[in-house]
Amino acid sequence: MHRIDTPTAQKDKFGQGKNGFTNGDPATGRRATDLNSDMWDAVQEEVCTVIEAAGIPLSKGEHTQLHAAIDRLIAEQVKTRLEKNQNGADIPNKPLFLQNVGLVDVLFKGDGRFLAGTFVSDAIDR
Repeated sequence: MHRIDTPTAQKDKFGQGKNGFTNGDPATGRRATDLNSDMWDAVQEEVCTVIEAAGIPLSKGEHTQLHAAIDRLIAEQVKTRLEKNQNGADIPNKPLFLQNVGLVDVLFKGDGRFLAGTFVSDAIDR
């Protein structure tokens, strides 16, 4: 993706290096922003990539596909999130989780028993 960069773009409209569009001004002779294929190809592909990633086929007559795609992609991710009120009960592979966060050696003896009184973190007290 990139911002419009034709010679008639409004320079720094949205801040340093952030060009924008202008309608022009006949009174001052300022031309409206010329459009180019680079910018519109970028916009098209950014939008189409989201729609196609959601498994929605592009359809010329539909004007809500981007919204539907974003909804679908979010819904798919929500299914995989952990619920805070489950307090870890919904972690699908607890042994792998403990290994990934480096707690296996800290929490367990070689025989798999939990070490009573093992200091894990006092962050909860802070």
